[in-house]
Amino acid sequence: MAWNDVLLGGKKLGGAGYATFRLKILPGKVRQELTLRLADINSAYRLWSNGTLLVTSGRVGATSDRETPAQAIQLPRLSADGQPVELVLQLSNHHFREGGVVSSITLGTPDRQESAQLRQWGLVLFCIGSLLVMGIYHIVLFCFRRQDSAPLYFGIYCLLWMANSLTSNSSGWVVHLFVETIPAQLMNRIDQICFVMSIPVGYRFFRALYPLEFSPRLQQMTWVLASIFTGMGLALPFMVFTSAIPAYYAFSIFMILYSSVKLFVAMRRKREGAAFILFGFCVLGLAGINDMLYDLQLIRSLYLIHIGMFVFILFQAFALSLRFSKAFSSVEQLSLQLSDKNLALEREMAERNRLEREIVTVSEDERRRISHDLHDGLCQQLTGARLFFSALERKLAGKGLQQPELSQLSSLLEESVNHAYDLSRGLWPVEHAPHRVSPSLDALVRRLSESSGIAMEFNQERACDCCSNSNVTQLFRIAQEAITNAVKHARPHRIVVGLHCANRNAVVLTVRDDGIGRSRAAGTDGGLGMDIMAHRARIIGGTLTVSDGDDGGTLVTCSVACKKGLTEEDSKE
Repeated sequence: MAWNDVLLGGKKLGGAGYATFRLKILPGKVRQELTLRLADINSAYRLWSNGTLLVTSGRVGATSDRETPAQAIQLPRLSADGQPVELVLQLSNHHFREGGVVSSITLGTPDRQESAQLRQWGLVLFCIGSLLVMGIYHIVLFCFRRQDSAPLYFGIYCLLWMANSLTSNSSGWVVHLFVETIPAQLMNRIDQICFVMSIPVGYRFFRALYPLEFSPRLQQMTWVLASIFTGMGLALPFMVFTSAIPAYYAFSIFMILYSSVKLFVAMRRKREGAAFILFGFCVLGLAGINDMLYDLQLIRSLYLIHIGMFVFILFQAFALSLRFSKAFSSVEQLSLQLSDKNLALEREMAERNRLEREIVTVSEDERRRISHDLHDGLCQQLTGARLFFSALERKLAGKGLQQPELSQLSSLLEESVNHAYDLSRGLWPVEHAPHRVSPSLDALVRRLSESSGIAMEFNQERACDCCSNSNVTQLFRIAQEAITNAVKHARPHRIVVGLHCANRNAVVLTVRDDGIGRSRAAGTDGGLGMDIMAHRARIIGGTLTVSDGDDGGTLVTCSVACKKGLTEEDSKE
């Protein structure tokens, strides 16, 4: 037991001091090899057996300057030949909160003692490995999904407890298995500071999961206290720092109870994974309270923090698996919903395209009807009126009654007839049937050339004598719009229109001008014509491109896929 608070001369002893303990053992009459297990002695000590020095840990000194503390599990052997064995333990403590022997010194056969120590280290290393893996895993998980901070704090929490377990007396200072020489005070500072910082980090993890249940003000308090104790651990002598640790133990126990209550509330509210985390944390909390009370020498027990930490990270893994499972289910459900919406959108787009084609067909039919009405109605009536007026003009001229006004009226009537015919052909050329686009294009080019005074040329190369492509009507309208745009905006001297389908796989319409080009024409009014051309090309599944010509000007190209056409001989067959 520690000599702290032991009455000597009416005064309670503190942690610092120097003492010698004597113990006589009666091992029995059988000669045997025995092993002592000296654990949880933070100070320096020397052990003799019947006057023979068995083991030394650190350097024993009467003052702090003369003492060199050391921390390690020692398993010295001694021989018993049936005679009493006198053990003398000399130790000093000037650097730690508790002086003396905190844990029991056990005696047994070498095999049993070494096996017990290996089991302890094996359990500790298993827990440390689990903490390392879980810590790195959660931090990497946060790197891929930064909007959720809970994995980051849990990863840091695991790494803090891993460092604590490596350097703590509860693990038998297992760090010595990897680093033989490390200053005792450095190990203890790492141990205590990691424990201090684990409280606010663990609470921040809970707040990231369940922000409505855990108080933000208490979070601030935990950070303040942890910062104060961390500063003390770095700046003050270690005995002073460890003397304040019992106060932090009290705060830690309060945080354990508070967090357990809040996790229970989260579970009652059916928060995701709260039941798993509550169970794991209850086991960890009970183990932590046990170890703190044991460290304060208030109870006789064993260190259980490693078992509690393993259970906690295991159930956190269950909670994480539950979250991932629900997330994957949500993704699958959303994928199915998205697939259904995509199908509905595809059907809607197909229906919209069908309606667009139908609207265009109705528009073309209406154009054709109006064109025929103009051609067969108004144009014929105007032509008849012109012929009748011509006959009347000749009759009056024979009688010597011809007037200048009659000649002007005759010319005006002639222009009206021509204008009516041009309007009729513009709406729907009389020679243009749905599968005979090229004669209409030829006439369109001639007519626009005459009306604009711009030289125009039409070239064609068809694979079929009779074009069987159902999209030629739209090609005619695209060519009409492209020529009109060139006349209005490009100020060309020459326009060349081409229609080619030599490979029988596609019909290609080209309209090329030698005007000012797109960059200079961009400032002019326009834009709707290009949209109309693009819309017509889109509804027939064509590809419309507008580019700069090699020698200046603009090149408009529209390509439409075409099934193998039929020649006139094939049609006759």
